[in-house]
Amino acid sequence: MNLITLNFISEAMKKELQVSGMSCHGCEMLIKEALEELDGVNEAEVSHIEGIVSLDYDPARVNMETITSTIEEQGFKVKA
Repeated sequence: MNLITLNFISEAMKKELQVSGMSCHGCEMLIKEALEELDGVNEAEVSHIEGIVSLDYDPARVNMETITSTIEEQGFKVKA
């Protein structure tokens, strides 16, 4: 019996989201930790001063809807 192994290589994407409601370093850490727990998010950088979340993620493993809902579940608003 022959087994064939298929390896799918997906490329990480970078995305910036505008997020409102952040006021301190604690807000940044709350979002960062929640996002980095998602399978497919490699790194999240968060700035409450700029109101920006910068993501390095694998779209084959996590979609933008999941990312957005994760941020909003923490009490913040993702701007369209």
